Amino acid sequence: MLPDSAEAAMETSVSRTGEQHCTALAAATFFLLLCSYYVLRPVRETMAVLAGPDRVPWLFTGTFVATLAVVPLFGWLVRRVPRDWLIPAVYGPMIACLAGFYVVFRAGPTTVSAAAFFIWLSLFNLLVTSLFWSRVGDAFTTEQARRCYGYITAGGTAGAVTGPALTTLLAERISTASLLLVSMGLLLFAGGSLLFLRPPSDVSAAPSQRPIGGSVLAGIAQTFRDPLLAALAGLVICYSSISTVLYQEMTGIVGKAYADAGARTAYFARIDLSVNLLSLALQLLATRFLLRSWRLGWCLGLVPAVMLLGLVGVGVAPTAGLFAVVQVLHRAGEFALSKPSREVLFTTVDAENRYKAKNFIDTAVYRTNDAASIWLTTAVRSLGGNAIWIVALPVTMAWLLLSWSTGRRYDRRASNAVADPSANSDTGGQPGAPPSRA
Repeated sequence: MLPDSAEAAMETSVSRTGEQHCTALAAATFFLLLCSYYVLRPVRETMAVLAGPDRVPWLFTGTFVATLAVVPLFGWLVRRVPRDWLIPAVYGPMIACLAGFYVVFRAGPTTVSAAAFFIWLSLFNLLVTSLFWSRVGDAFTTEQARRCYGYITAGGTAGAVTGPALTTLLAERISTASLLLVSMGLLLFAGGSLLFLRPPSDVSAAPSQRPIGGSVLAGIAQTFRDPLLAALAGLVICYSSISTVLYQEMTGIVGKAYADAGARTAYFARIDLSVNLLSLALQLLATRFLLRSWRLGWCLGLVPAVMLLGLVGVGVAPTAGLFAVVQVLHRAGEFALSKPSREVLFTTVDAENRYKAKNFIDTAVYRTNDAASIWLTTAVRSLGGNAIWIVALPVTMAWLLLSWSTGRRYDRRASNAVADPSANSDTGGQPGAPPSRA
């Protein structure tokens, strides 16, 4: 018989091996998922041009309405369908929609079909990504998430780099409609691999074979009732608001700085490339270290603190170059640190909230704020105001305070969980996670 210390070491080694396999599978799945989306993103921008620039606010509004319609449908699926069947139940119709758009685009896109595709892809991106992270949250404990989520997000960033590269390579060789078939194949493989993602220590698939149950709209009610979920929704609102203001203000600056359409395209392409390269470097080199070494409040608060300085800079000297730097820091910080930090927090809630409330926050809250922010920014600009000073800076200050307070709430719960391990019974089966009520 092995000594207790040797047996414990062997169990730890087996556990870490399973954790590495789960991390590799999750990273590969996220690569396929984001590659599938980013193959289509240039197609979406082409369809936005076809729909007309004056219709962009209405496209955001249409996306918001479509998202509100999907939330109760997803809640019904979570209530009635076992978790393993949620993936084909969501990814299957998405693949079918791509097949439908392929047929329409083969015949020639119209203004209506272009607008429909823009709205659908904006919803697709949030819905399939939210379901991916819910599934990942089932497979990792909170401590494992802090060790592994940086590598998983790096897989997604690699997909975000590969997708546009594929489109660039293929766009002049095949039709726009055929790009949809490429995306369909990638999404099919992503959904298939996601089915195999489960906790490395899971010896029974029973939880995945049972529906979560509960109310169809439980995620909405819980988001407003639970302080942690409400804080997570607030963080998403703050990030989305800053993104919208930067997008609107930067569009005007770039239009004045670059008269040539090709130069503008190159400018935005450089931003996307810089975002992806910086995100990948941070995810591989810094995310794991920061999530494990820093308090979560510091991880959540770093990006808004940097954005405060950047927004003051573009408010004082609104140049295209400075806007590019701020945009790169904003988006790369989100992908490399803010997003993984929020996903760590979702590992501390029970399964119903991890699917229903998370989906509501990632889709309905995000798109509702998108629509509200773009109309607010448009109104401020039409009145001659500067949205950087009037909207972005106050929101960023609120974002920083909310990040710190949310991190402190998490740290208190984590400390309580260590002091009282029996409190973890409320986590919905996540060993080592703090209790799911603030």
